[in-house]
Amino acid sequence: MQHLLQRLRLITGKRTASVVCLLLAATALEGLSRSQAAEGRVVKGTTVAVTIDRGQDVGQCFGSLFEARSDDGKLVIGAGFQNAYNTRYRADRHAVQFFIRPVDGDRELTVEELPRPTDNLTGAYLFGRDGRVYSTFGGVKVWSSDARNWQPVTEVGGTSETMRVGNGTLTFGDSRVTWNGETVLDPPEKGSYQLFFYANGHLCFYHVNRGDAPYRFFNNEEDGFSRLYACPWIPGQGSVDLEKAVTLRLPVVGETTFAWGQLGDQIVTGSNIGGFYVFENDRWTMLLEPKLDVSYQLYSTLAFNDRLLMGQYPTGRVFEYDGKTIRDQPGWPPVLDGVSGSAREAQTTAIYGGDLMVGVWPWGEVWRYNPDSRRWAFARRMFPHPELSSKIVHPYDVENQANAPQNQWGQRVTSLLPSGSDLFISTSAKAPYEWAPQKFPFLLPDKWQSYGKVYRATTHGNLAAPTKWTDGPTTFEFSIRDRQMTISQDGTVLATTVFTGSLANAAPSLGALKTVNWGTGIYGPTRSTALRGTVTTSQQSN
Repeated sequence: MQHLLQRLRLITGKRTASVVCLLLAATALEGLSRSQAAEGRVVKGTTVAVTIDRGQDVGQCFGSLFEARSDDGKLVIGAGFQNAYNTRYRADRHAVQFFIRPVDGDRELTVEELPRPTDNLTGAYLFGRDGRVYSTFGGVKVWSSDARNWQPVTEVGGTSETMRVGNGTLTFGDSRVTWNGETVLDPPEKGSYQLFFYANGHLCFYHVNRGDAPYRFFNNEEDGFSRLYACPWIPGQGSVDLEKAVTLRLPVVGETTFAWGQLGDQIVTGSNIGGFYVFENDRWTMLLEPKLDVSYQLYSTLAFNDRLLMGQYPTGRVFEYDGKTIRDQPGWPPVLDGVSGSAREAQTTAIYGGDLMVGVWPWGEVWRYNPDSRRWAFARRMFPHPELSSKIVHPYDVENQANAPQNQWGQRVTSLLPSGSDLFISTSAKAPYEWAPQKFPFLLPDKWQSYGKVYRATTHGNLAAPTKWTDGPTTFEFSIRDRQMTISQDGTVLATTVFTGSLANAAPSLGALKTVNWGTGIYGPTRSTALRGTVTTSQQSN
């Protein structure tokens, strides 16, 4: 080095040589630092342990486990069980979510296109059970990350919906309900049982006897009817006793639903004719009357703090329900620049990465809301065509005007499904039609394939995992250490993921955390019978 400095002085003078000397010294120190880091660097970690007793599983929502801010106030972390219902499926009640959320709302969403679940349908709908992602229409299939394809399954039949209750499985089929394979409710003699929902110890459903006639106000039983049921039933007690059911005859023959929901002790449902009904304290109450000449439909429900959010048509907004009153929320989400504000529908809602996600028809929009900055951000449009236009209401309205329905090629976001570190997103036309190329030349040769696609989106700071049911207390641990998130249950790792970028640089600031809110947060208040938690911080040399 001395020989190099002598040569530099001859060439550049003393001042420049001194600067170079400082640079060389800094380089040497950096090399020493890297050497020391390789031998043993200090890694900070934060672990939140939560012990809960969920009590007997009777379909309640388990809600939030904890939520807290980092010491510097830049991050929010939390965990809980999502309480969501999207047309057509309910979120997995036994799947726990763990998130880290920057309070400024600044985060990126990367999107990867996956293979289509079907070759000839114009729609896909997804649901998640036990950590697996299923596609329903065109035969039930499960996504294989290893093989990168959709594989047929036999344990889930048709479009039947299943849900875990305790260690058992409740299955809702064609007017029939089974518990661990044994029938507990047979189809009715007249009409059909539709859209089952089990919550708070009650099996709820619509009994519809409409026939082929149009929707109409109720006249008499022979003319037809729609009736709501809430049947007290607990897994293992045998068949459902319809004589103990609490029923409500609805004003319109043919009323059924797109979405159920629950808020505390309440079970709610919005009908496809605009009625809104609440079951609480062993009675049904009509909060909104149905109207045959006015469109008002609810397509999704989602627990969000102490409220229930409900995706509505035709505003395309997320309405708020506090247990007493339904309120519109202007700008939730905004209307995308360049499109019509008419006939919009918030079909899907979910919590992902601690943010609210909303999918909106008819332009296939995905929006994200950050609860801390209270800002909406447009995440992306899930269709690359056609160009946006405010002169039409739905995509391809003009090209499809000779066909019925004219809005057939509106663009749905049918599923927003958190799984692991990812968010699975699916698309559809108005329905999963079988593709008929001779009728729709404007979608040839491959534009039609945008309908029925599945995407895997990822933002850093989310982890979801299926949990094991326990009768009695169980302990979950949520750890952030060395740019890694981990969920464990009773000492067994359930899931782990690595995050990078700005979030990875900010995570070490978590520290001991500011005030921790136990049992409350974005997933709603816990319904566990007991909950206690602790926070542990550590520093360890690797």
